[in-house]
Amino acid sequence: MRADPSPELGMRERKKKDSMARLQTAARELMWAKGYEAVTTKEIALQADMGEATLFRYVPSKLDLFLLVYGQEFEKVVDDCEGAIAKLLDDSSTHPDSYVKRILASYDMFAQLYKRYPELAFTFVKESFGTSTAVGSSGLEYADRWFGLLEQVLERGQQAGALVAMDTPVVVQNCHALYVHEVLRSHARRLPKAAMPKRLRHRLATLLEPLQASASNR
Repeated sequence: MRADPSPELGMRERKKKDSMARLQTAARELMWAKGYEAVTTKEIALQADMGEATLFRYVPSKLDLFLLVYGQEFEKVVDDCEGAIAKLLDDSSTHPDSYVKRILASYDMFAQLYKRYPELAFTFVKESFGTSTAVGSSGLEYADRWFGLLEQVLERGQQAGALVAMDTPVVVQNCHALYVHEVLRSHARRLPKAAMPKRLRHRLATLLEPLQASASNR
């Protein structure tokens, strides 16, 4: 018969979860208010009511902590898009143009996230490939999930005769490459942040709309 976990072990796990939650809340509040570069781990630890050494027991670095908390914003967008994509795929009367429009609308949500937090979004895009730790690499898991959703949209569009034959993983990767480049370009060239969603949509439409099958082929 399996022994019940000790009360001490349960309390230790609860304390660990509570500390991690306070750490993430503190990082979010400070980084969102002051920016990633301006905040120190000492400040974050102080606001989270723990020592700086304790902070590093939970996360390897300030960068990993940032990637974790900003990655949660990325995940929220993926969650919202997943629901909208599920409705599209379940609708048997979907209009042929809806597949491309769904991808454009999904990236509009990422563009709006950039518009709200341009410096943080830039840091996330720039740094998300720069860590190999389990904490920092969680953003890549969200991206993989995101790519899978978009591939489903393109594959269903092909099955419906609304889209031409294509290498769907490559098209999806190219879509996201446009998003990443637009974030980096907007920062480097100091382009108007408010217009970023429009710039991105135009670039994506230029890539995707030619993939729509002509009416005679439907």
